[in-house]
Amino acid sequence: MVNSFSDKDHSTMQEIIEHLHRCNSRQSLKTLFETRILPQLKAHSALYAWLDPDLLSPKLIDCINIPEQEISSINEFIENNPKAGLLLTHTHPVIARDIDFSNGSGMSQEDPFIKGASETEKGYGYFNTSQTGVITLALRDANLAAGIHRRLPCEKNWSVRDVCFLEQIRPHLLMTIKTIVLTEELARHKSLVDILADSPTAMAVIDRDMHITYNNPSWEELFPRELGASLAEDLAELLENEKIKYIPPFERDANKIRELIYPLSSGDYKLCFSPIKGKSLDDQDPWLLQVKPVQESRSRLELLRREAGLTKREVEACDLLRQGIDAAEIANRLFISPHTVKTHLKRIHQKLGVHARAQLVATLNNFELS
Repeated sequence: MVNSFSDKDHSTMQEIIEHLHRCNSRQSLKTLFETRILPQLKAHSALYAWLDPDLLSPKLIDCINIPEQEISSINEFIENNPKAGLLLTHTHPVIARDIDFSNGSGMSQEDPFIKGASETEKGYGYFNTSQTGVITLALRDANLAAGIHRRLPCEKNWSVRDVCFLEQIRPHLLMTIKTIVLTEELARHKSLVDILADSPTAMAVIDRDMHITYNNPSWEELFPRELGASLAEDLAELLENEKIKYIPPFERDANKIRELIYPLSSGDYKLCFSPIKGKSLDDQDPWLLQVKPVQESRSRLELLRREAGLTKREVEACDLLRQGIDAAEIANRLFISPHTVKTHLKRIHQKLGVHARAQLVATLNNFELS
C-alpha cells in the first residue's frame, strides 16, 4: 500500500502510540479508544479478544460502543466456536474489504475472515470484513484479533489511508493489549508457573540482561539450558533489536516491526514477546517470550486439531480424507473398524460445523492453503 500520510497524520500517529505505551489498565485503553483512536478513524465501535489457546483461554477482552445485546453472542463465538481460532491464520496484519479483497469476480485470493462462516453467524460479524450493518477493519497478531467498525449507513468506506494508519499503530496497540492482559493474569495467579507450565508452546521469562528467569517444560525441549542462563547470543541480539522499537523514540515506520523467525535444527520458529508489567515499557520490565513453530503445510492439521478440539485419531482421518481416500481404506490404514471411522467422521463434521463430505474436504483444503 502507498503511504499517503501528511505531517499532521504522522504527528497524530506518534501521539497515539505514545499514549498507548502509557496505558496500564483496561479502562485507560478504552478511554484512549473513545477519545483518540475511534475519532481519528471516524469509527463507531471496536473490540479485541484473546484467541491463542496456548497461553490463556480464548475470551473477549473488551469492547467499545458494542450494543449490550450483542455481547453475549460475541462471547459465545470466541469461547466455544472452533472457527474463532482461524481469525489468527490470515497473512495480512490489517484487512479491509474492497481494499485487500474486492467484492467482484476478480478476487485474487480468499478473504480468510469469511472462510467457513456465514454472515449470519452470531458474534462472528464483529471480526468479519463483510458483516451486514457494519464495515470492519480487522487486525491480528499471533495471540489477538480485533475489529474496528463503522456502522452503516456511514459517509464512506474504509480508505487505503485508514488501513495504513491502523497498520502503523497496530503493533503498539496489540502489544499494549497483551501487556494489560498478561499483567492481570499474573496478578490473579500470583505465579507464572500457574499460567505457563502446561502450555504446549515453549515459553520463558527474560530479564533486562537477557537471562532466563523462568521457563516451562516445552522450552527445555527446544533449549536445554539451565535456569538463569543467558539466551543464545544470536537470539538475544534479535530480541534486543526488536525490543527497542517499542521504547521511545518509536519507529516512524511500523512496517519495520515484523514477525520474527528464528531457525533451529528442528525447523523455523516464530518469536512472540510481550512485557508483563503494566506500568511502563522500560528496561526494568521482564518480557515473556513464546516460541511457536512456523506452520508449514504438514503441521497445519495439528493447528486445526488444537483449534477445533479434534483428537489425534480424528486428525489422521482428516489427513487421509483430504487425500481422497474413502472410508473403507481409512479403516484399513488406521487399523480400525469401518464403524469407528463412521463415528470419527460424524464427530469431525460436528466439530468443524460442516454437513457433507465435500464441505469437509473444502474446509480442510482451505485450512492447508491459508
